[in-house]
Formats: sequence, C-alpha cells, structure tokens
Amino acid sequence: MGLVQRKVGIIGGTGRMGSWFADLLERSGETVYRIGRSTELTPSEAAKNCDVVVISVPIAETVNIIREIGPLVPKHALLMDLTSIKKEPVKAMLEHSDSQVVGLHPLFGPDNLITKGRKAVVCHGRGKQGIDWLTHTLEQFGIELIYMDPLSHDRLMGIIQGVNHLSTLALGLSLSRSEFLCNEIVRSSTQTFAQRIDRIRAVLEQPPELFESILMDNSEAEEFIGTYKDAVRELSEITTNRDREKFRDIFKSLKAFCASKQEKR
Repeated sequence: MGLVQRKVGIIGGTGRMGSWFADLLERSGETVYRIGRSTELTPSEAAKNCDVVVISVPIAETVNIIREIGPLVPKHALLMDLTSIKKEPVKAMLEHSDSQVVGLHPLFGPDNLITKGRKAVVCHGRGKQGIDWLTHTLEQFGIELIYMDPLSHDRLMGIIQGVNHLSTLALGLSLSRSEFLCNEIVRSSTQTFAQRIDRIRAVLEQPPELFESILMDNSEAEEFIGTYKDAVRELSEITTNRDREKFRDIFKSLKAFCASKQEKR
C-alpha cells in the first residue's frame, strides 16, 4: 500500500462520523464507498475488495462487525476503526484479521470539515504502510496526532469522556429535579453557568446510545467514575461539616495539580 489512490470502504459511512471521514478522504483524492444498512454494497463485499476498510458503527456493534468482516480483509489492506474505545476493537481486529491494523479516535465531532487545530489518537496495531498512509492523510489536513496504546487511550477516555459526561448529565438531572424551570435558571445565570447549561443541551441533542456506550462499554471508565463519586462524597461531607480548613487544603492541592506540567515517569 503506497501513497497512491486507493479504494476505501467505510462501514457506517452514511452515519455522521463515517460521513465526515468519507468527505475528508474524498478531498484527499481517494475513492470512497459509503456502506450503510440500505446501500447496495455490503460490508462483506467492501472487506474483500477495498484497500482500506473503516469500521464506523456504534460502539456496541463494533466488535461484532469486526468479527464478521475481519477474516475477509486482504493481508495487504488496512483495517481500522473510528470508535471512541480502542482496547477491544484493536484486539478484535488483530485477532480476526491478518491485515494491517490501526485504531483511530478523532477527538472532535463530525460537525464540519474544519480540521486545523483538532486532534486524533492513533493506536498502531500492525503493519507500516497502512499507518503511514493514514498519518500522512490526516496531517495534510492539519490534524494533530497523538500516539498511544489502546489501554492507555481507554483509561484516559475513562476520565475525559466518562467522568466528564457523567458529571454533565448529573448536573442536568439535579437541575431538572429543582423547583425551577430551565428558562428561569438560564435567565438568572452567570455567563459561565449558562455555558454549562448549553453543554447539557448539546449532549441531549445526541443519540442516548452514544453516551451510554461511553459510560458503560469502556471497562476502564468504572475506576474513574468511582473516584469521581468519592470526590463528590468527600466535598459534600466537608461542606456539610463546614470544615473550612479541609476545604482550603483541597483547594490548594487542586491548584497545584492544575499548575503541574511535568510528565509522570
């Protein structure tokens, strides 16, 4: 697989993220086939005949699709996925295919084709030409690439996605159970808090399956969600007991953490 035009089949290419990736590859000059539930081209046919096979389906379906089409992907071809969980998909691709393997997680939504300044995580599974093609393609659009192993990715996403979305939904749930209507809260909000409500609304505009998978299908998220729950309990006890000294100690330790830049050894 050199850096010449190739055939790319995107399973889930009619969905939002699959469509974004298809558009990007077409701008790069590749021949792209978008495979969906109602398209004439099937996942199996794409797996057999394409130089690059991309899995862009809901997280809960990803491993089953890989098991189904992985054995059909030629050894010279690249099999890759676009999901936000990497450990199980990369493992499945390596186990069920002899092809080159890469896991990719764009750290942004498929809202538009503007890519400059955006980031994506790359998890290398197997082969060199495939990853060289992928990184060359993404870098020419100004996407910053972060390389890590699948387990490290999933642990980080347990915090960045799991704890983040859980806390966003928990805030929304607590607001909904207050005595106030949402527009009453917004009317009296600071700009910062209004932005948090906007974030809740943005989450709720997405399919619930997306967030349930992020919270339930990443096995590495459970540990950090537990840590988050412990932190809420600790702060609740401190404020209930009006323990100002402990509160200031925590505030000081958090300030030091946020100011730290040295990487862990």
